[in-house]
Formats: sequence, structure tokens, C-alpha cells
Amino acid sequence: MLYTCPRAHQSTDADYCSECGARIGAQALNASAVAPAAPAASGLASAADICPDCATARPAGARFCEVCRYDFANRTSFSGLSPAAALSPAATPAAPSAPSDLPPPLPAVELVFDPAPGAPISTSTVMPPTAFARLQLRIMVDASLDTDPDPASPCPVGQVDRIFHIDLDENTLGRQYEGRGVHPEIVVNDPGISRRHVKFLRRDDGLVTVLELGSANGTHFNGRVLEAGVVTPIQPGDEITLGMWTRIRIEAR
Repeated sequence: MLYTCPRAHQSTDADYCSECGARIGAQALNASAVAPAAPAASGLASAADICPDCATARPAGARFCEVCRYDFANRTSFSGLSPAAALSPAATPAAPSAPSDLPPPLPAVELVFDPAPGAPISTSTVMPPTAFARLQLRIMVDASLDTDPDPASPCPVGQVDRIFHIDLDENTLGRQYEGRGVHPEIVVNDPGISRRHVKFLRRDDGLVTVLELGSANGTHFNGRVLEAGVVTPIQPGDEITLGMWTRIRIEAR
């Protein structure tokens, strides 16, 4: 049996949408169970109504795929960057200044080498590695975030923290879903999390950023809402909350 979520997805789960993670209310649940969604006039969706990237059905009149943000109008995949951030290096007049909430860069270190007794002493300047290039995520279940408990999906208790190292250039975090080729590198079992919720990106200079992928229930970063499609630098001590009860702390390793 399929159930219709508030965003008109057909869900195989009765409590939370298997497509986007949105809660399926009692009214929508009863309506879905009694009257399944009517099929298209032709019986099958046309190729233009299916996302070529993730095979998700396109809502009527929607420009972007609700799962992977594919652009149906321009026929382009979601790059993960806002238009301003997507400018090529040649078109960018100058590198942006470092965000004010990041610590200042470490000074150059003057090292003295004395290879053998009596040998002449030489000095050279060695630049330090990029700060905070090695990060890890501590993923915790925080019952205090579950402000609207759902008896059908109670907050788990006694869960130990899970640690994930950010070692790849791209690390997608989401809820596991078997089908349609959605396989996030970081799987979090929280019904309020979308299948592709956020992505952690490592820049060429080693700085790590977080990108909101247009999830159904949104993401908070240090208490403020992350805007979908805009990269945000992260560093040790930052916290991300998402889903029903998930808290993520950024740590150095």
C-alpha cells in the first residue's frame, strides 16, 4: 500500500515519507489508505516527468527535482553551489576574504636545520598545513530535539555516539533508502532526515564546507537555518541539528 505525504510523494512508509522524510499526518494517512492516488491519464509517466539523475517523478509544473534538485527547465544536474559561488575562477575578480567566524591563518614557521656538527646552518620558511583539514563528525541522538514526539517513531534511547571521518572530497549524509541509486556515504537512521539531506565538501585548499541539499525538514547550523544550495565553512566546535533528534558536532582529529 502506498501513502501520500504532504508534498504529494507516494510513500511506502506510513509514518514518514520514504521519498523526502516529511511526516505523514493522520488525515493524509487515512485519505491515502482509502483512496490511492489516481494514475496519469496515459497510465505511465512520460520521460519528461522522470528525473534522469535519480528517477524521481516530477511534480506537476515543478522546475527542480525534489530529491536531487535536477533542473528540468535547463536539463542540468544540481551542482551544489549557488549562482554566485558557481562562477569560474577566471570570472572571479578576487578571492573572497575568509569568513569572520573563522580563526586567523597560522603564521609561517621559521625552521633551522643543522644537519651535522660543523656544517653551515641554513634557514627556510615552511608554511603550516591548512587549518582544520582533518575533521570528523560526532553524530548523537539528542532527545531534547524531539519536541513533537511521534508514538509510531519514538526517539531511541541508549544510543552510543557514532564517529565519521570526512576523508572524501564529497560526503553525502542522508537516510538509507534501498532503490533509485541513492546511497549516502553517511547514513543516519532518523525518520525526519531526507534521503539526501546535506553534503560535506572539501575544497582544494583543504577547507571543509557543508551544503544543504533542499531537504524536506531543513537543517540548523549553530542555531540558524542553512539556506539550500549555499556552501558554509565548518570548523571544530560547530554543531548541526537535523531530523527529529539528530545532533552533529564537528571535531578535529
